[in-house]
Amino acid sequence: MMTKEELDNYFIKETFKLAKKGEYIADPNPMVGAVLVKNNKIISSGYHKGPGNFHAEYIAIKKAGKHSMGSTLYVNLEPCCHFGRTPPCSDYIIKNKIKRVVISTIDPNPLISGKSIKQLKKNGIEVTVGIFENEAKKINAGFFTKFNFRRPYIVAKSAISLDGKISTVDSKSRWITSKESRQDVHIERAKCSAILTTSSTVLADDPKLNVRGKEICKKINSQPYLVLLDTNLRISNNHLIFKNMKRNIIIFTCKNITSRIINKYKKNVQLFKVKKSQNGVDLTKTFQILADLNIHKLLVESGNILISSLLNKSYIDEFILYVAPKIFGNNAKTFSGINNINKLSDKIEFDIDDIQHIKSDIKLKLKRK
Repeated sequence: MMTKEELDNYFIKETFKLAKKGEYIADPNPMVGAVLVKNNKIISSGYHKGPGNFHAEYIAIKKAGKHSMGSTLYVNLEPCCHFGRTPPCSDYIIKNKIKRVVISTIDPNPLISGKSIKQLKKNGIEVTVGIFENEAKKINAGFFTKFNFRRPYIVAKSAISLDGKISTVDSKSRWITSKESRQDVHIERAKCSAILTTSSTVLADDPKLNVRGKEICKKINSQPYLVLLDTNLRISNNHLIFKNMKRNIIIFTCKNITSRIINKYKKNVQLFKVKKSQNGVDLTKTFQILADLNIHKLLVESGNILISSLLNKSYIDEFILYVAPKIFGNNAKTFSGINNINKLSDKIEFDIDDIQHIKSDIKLKLKRK
């Protein structure tokens, strides 16, 4: 027979599985799963399907009906205690006489953080917090990064050769990796709030930078935002990124935004002026604005100038590298753009989080130490 601790561990892991069902649809809300347990058995469960939909806790309790009385609720994130698009989950938990609530991690949102726990305890409900807390935070890494650092969680993606190059010496880069790796990129795009690129990348490649593929498009509610860093507003409306009128596009520039410039773009385009930094727009201010717009997870697809700026400022939380078994040579263009590391103590370190074999390529996921 399992101990109380073992049962808690098991049921919290079940909430993680449920939460991940919202991976493509919950954004900008966090992914949340909940299970209701009685006599050591799951009697109902639920997960959050995105803004405007009922929360996981409400769904699980509603499904159980009168059987929820005296049960234990497991949830990967602290229940809400304020009115938003839906009523507070904490009130519903109290109303339905839940006996115990097991929470993996406290919500970082100041409107909630610890307040639900206090409310539940005040109403005689036993509360346990902190089971697999780090794992719970990883599930909603963008949500926590937004509230803790006022910026999105930043993932940089590159297709590289075996010697870390993104193009040959004559700037040819299509195609470094296999068709299967390129298809996998669309899955990674679908998991993000927005895709970030630069005017230089658009001028060089004219990419669409959207989610494509019948199966993955079925899973998402809408295309991720497109965020463009265009210091001097060099990009015109005839580029492919502007073809989808239903897609939200955000442009950051250092130019004054006049009514004439605003009228040049369609209604799905927002423009923000930020200060100029050494290599372009002020990244700190840019990321603060994106966080305030509920852009929680940002996928960077650009050349090595932006990547080197992000690395130098310690902004990259995760790398996704598609590595092809090809060698381009010393004079080819490197993916990182870093050239100021002269001794081992100055190295930039990442941990290998996952390795996957895709056709002839290797997909590496690296997390910042």
